[in-house]
Amino acid sequence: MIRTPLGPWSGNIRWGPELTLFTRAKIVGAREHGATPTQIAGTYNLPRSTIDDTLDLDAERNEGVSKPRSGRPRAYTDRDERRILREVRLYPKCTYAQVRAACVVQLCDTTLKSILSKHGISNWRAKKRPELTEEAAAARLAWCLVRKDCGVDERVKYMWLDECSAERGAGGKREWVFRTPEQKWNKEMIQTYKKGKDISVMVWGCFWGGGRSELYVMDRDFEAKKYGYTANSYLEVLDDQLPSCWVPGLTLCKIMPRFILHERFALGS
Repeated sequence: MIRTPLGPWSGNIRWGPELTLFTRAKIVGAREHGATPTQIAGTYNLPRSTIDDTLDLDAERNEGVSKPRSGRPRAYTDRDERRILREVRLYPKCTYAQVRAACVVQLCDTTLKSILSKHGISNWRAKKRPELTEEAAAARLAWCLVRKDCGVDERVKYMWLDECSAERGAGGKREWVFRTPEQKWNKEMIQTYKKGKDISVMVWGCFWGGGRSELYVMDRDFEAKKYGYTANSYLEVLDDQLPSCWVPGLTLCKIMPRFILHERFALGS
C-alpha cells in the first residue's frame, strides 16, 4: 500500500495481506533449523517485526490459523439490546427514530438492524387488507361454518359476483413493522384501510365452477344526486351480463365488502 503524499498517518493501515499458512510454516521451519529472525526476514523479503510476531504467536495458534480478533467494541450494552427488543415487540409499527428515542440510545439504523436480525426480526412493509370489524368477522365465520362440509359437486353450483372500485386516497403512506416472517398476518402487524367514497371507476365481474365473465366497467347513474353508482348501475350490469353467464342450477352469491351475503336470484330457466 502506497501512502498518500502529505496525507494523514493512520495506525489502522495494513501494509500487506495476511501471511498464508504455508508461509508461516516455512518461517517456523527455518527457525527450528537454526536460522535467525534477521536471516529469515532477508530470505523471504519480510519485515523483521513480521517474523518476530509470527514466531511469538506460533505456540498460541492452531495449525497456524490466526486467532480471532476482538473487533470493534460494541456501542451498546446487553441492557440496551433487551430494551430495543421489548420496544419493537410492544410497538411493531414504530420507526428507527422512535426506537432510539424510547430506548435512549444513540445507535445508527444499521446497528439497530444488526441487533434485531440476531433475533430474526426485520423491518417489513405491513400487509394491507380491508378493515374487518368483530361483527363482520363473526358473520363471515357463521357463513363458512354452515357450508364447510360442502363437496366439490356442491361448490361448483355457486356463482360469485363482486365489484371493485379504484378510489382516491387509497395509496396512503405505507406502514413498516418490526416482525419475524412467521408474524406476517398477525393482527397487530397488519395495516388496515377503510373504503373511501371518492370513487373514480368501478368494475364488475363474476366466476363459477365452469368459467368466468368479462370485466365489465360499470356506468354511473346520472339521475342520482351526486352522479355516483346506485342500484340502477348494478341492475344494468346484471341485465347485460347474466343472460350470457348464468345457467339453470347455479346459485348466485354476492360478495359484500364487510360480510358475505348469500342471495338466490329468481331468474327462471
